Amino acid sequence: MHPFPSSAARALVFLLVLAVRPADAAVGVHVDGVDGALRENVELRLTIRAHARDKDLDQGLVEAMHRDAPDEIREALQPYGYYNPTIETELSGKAPDWNARYHVEAGPQTTVRVVDLQLEGEGAMLLQPVRVAIIRTLQPGYPLSHSDYEDAKRKLASTAYAAGFLDARFTHAELRVYADENQADIVLHYDTGTRFYFGPVTIEQDILDPDFLQRYVPIRSGEVFDPQRLLDTQFALGDLGYFASLDILPQRDPETDPDVPILIETEPRARTRYNVGLGYGTDTGARMTLGTEVRRLNRRGHTFNAETRLSEIKNSATGEYRIPLGERPGESIGLAGELATEKLDSGNSRKWGLELSLSRIPGRWKRRIYIGYTHEESELGDTLQTSDLLTPGLSLNRADLDNPIYTRRGWSAFMDVHGAARGVLANTSFVRTHLILKGVLPVGERARALARYEFGANIVEEFGELPASQRFFAGGDQSVRGYKYQSLGPRDASGDVIGGKFLTTASIELERQLHRNWGVAVFGDVGGADDDPSPKLYRGIGVGARYRAPVGSVQLDLAHPLDDPDGGIRIHLGVRVGL
Repeated sequence: MHPFPSSAARALVFLLVLAVRPADAAVGVHVDGVDGALRENVELRLTIRAHARDKDLDQGLVEAMHRDAPDEIREALQPYGYYNPTIETELSGKAPDWNARYHVEAGPQTTVRVVDLQLEGEGAMLLQPVRVAIIRTLQPGYPLSHSDYEDAKRKLASTAYAAGFLDARFTHAELRVYADENQADIVLHYDTGTRFYFGPVTIEQDILDPDFLQRYVPIRSGEVFDPQRLLDTQFALGDLGYFASLDILPQRDPETDPDVPILIETEPRARTRYNVGLGYGTDTGARMTLGTEVRRLNRRGHTFNAETRLSEIKNSATGEYRIPLGERPGESIGLAGELATEKLDSGNSRKWGLELSLSRIPGRWKRRIYIGYTHEESELGDTLQTSDLLTPGLSLNRADLDNPIYTRRGWSAFMDVHGAARGVLANTSFVRTHLILKGVLPVGERARALARYEFGANIVEEFGELPASQRFFAGGDQSVRGYKYQSLGPRDASGDVIGGKFLTTASIELERQLHRNWGVAVFGDVGGADDDPSPKLYRGIGVGARYRAPVGSVQLDLAHPLDDPDGGIRIHLGVRVGL
């Protein structure tokens, strides 16, 4: 029997035949006798199948690929422990209708005869649990699987590296297959070497107090060297927003010391950032934004940001001073002020306020405790209402997203509870709860399904004394599309919308990418606001165009209200970030 040509030789033959192709042909390839993963791998390895739909094939090229097929089938079966298959081949037809058939009997599966797994070095005892787990998978008498063998090697290497054994290595790693006997021996000898530890941490920067910055470094000198801690440090310092770039460089010298000093090289961001923006949104009309952000006011990392937003419907000026706290980015004390006006469907609102807040991240949830004072004047229908409110509150939010800009899989939750008590710098008593849940799942490779649910409830002593900003309305881009912004809710005797005690909205949307950054969507929304816990739900349906931009998903929606006999198609334009 002649030996099969090597992979390189087969490739050379393929190229030579390809260079002299006089006629066109195509090949139908059929594999039977094996199923599941075996068949998938066989079909994946077959060169003749990869070129089955090519039209520029000649007889010599097809016959060469057909001759190589048995060798390729054997190689495809070996990772699963099948080294002695029986293969029947048949090539029939002629250009352009070739038919190649391969009947494969996998034969007996090779089993593991001996497992020689030895651990040496300082970490041998530490890796014993991993050794036990590997032995459960690689046992004498078990079917041979190349992937199990490779997984065992990866587990040993990754566990040792994560435990600080940076020089760990295999002194012997061998898979011996005795094809004639359908048996295999596995030999893995692993030496962990010496364990390494973190040395001193040096941050090269001159813009912040070193003691302040050290709070956010999870690396401690003398602790076991853990590569994950380096990533944690990279993210923590990056999330602070003070640096344009960060490089974490272990200063390792294995010849002299098991302690590894860490050098962090930084490049600061510009101290001040200015922002000017123009845009249009259905809920706001034409709008302009002017803002400034001072990223560091002093060496203790204090920040300040101010923003003015002008539009046809909403106008506001806000500012906030933040003092970092704790050991996690995002934890801070904030002092904020706001001046705002808003045109509602049946009136308007003017307010100013101050707020003191404490933001913490005790676990996976972001927690914000705050107390604010607001003076608001509202005109809703025929009612002119003035209120002063001191409102302590609590908000919680959490997001788990695969991509914060364009999310294909993830969810987010937001909840806020606040209220006021008459006589305590407030002219009414109430407790207001607001909940928003969002989720997204991939649908195939080019589509995603999005869902949103919103609930609000007010327990109020005298609803007529509640300002507009504390009431609930529905309708608009982020509510029920097809209806005007905040046009859904209880009405007074004149038919003007004055807002309600309760709110419920829900939305489901299917979005599909068509070409590059362009896509389309279909959606359905329901929702309403009322003084009843179960408000009347208004429905809207529509279609939309989507453009995936660096800042998020730009949306143009055409929505039709199903519960407004006089309503036509309404256009909604906005930008969605994340969910």
